[in-house]
Amino acid sequence: GGMTIPMNIFLFQEIQRFQNVISKVRFTLTQLQLAIKGEVVMTAELQETLDSMFDARVPHYWENTLTGDEFSWRLPTLGLWFSSLLNRDNQYRTWLNGGRPNSFWLTGFFHPNGCLTA
Repeated sequence: GGMTIPMNIFLFQEIQRFQNVISKVRFTLTQLQLAIKGEVVMTAELQETLDSMFDARVPHYWENTLTGDEFSWRLPTLGLWFSSLLNRDNQYRTWLNGGRPNSFWLTGFFHPNGCLTA
């Protein structure tokens, strides 16, 4: 089957978007560590990230692009957002390692309509 099967294309696109979120979070946290050590400049974005994390809020740049478009999922607290990240990761890994599941957590997808129409 491979990439000729619509559900495989859907999963591939979901994982690509998920990897973009993980990359952005990893980069931001790495830069934040360096800024705290004084090795890089503490930018406004890094300061906002630090302030948000201190207040248990999701950093703006983890949820939105620079133009304000939705980048990841929106949840009220950092704990819920991170739990969702782990649950999404589990859903994708289970699908990849065990085959297509019998049921899906639709709100755990970036584009749930894509799953329904695939």
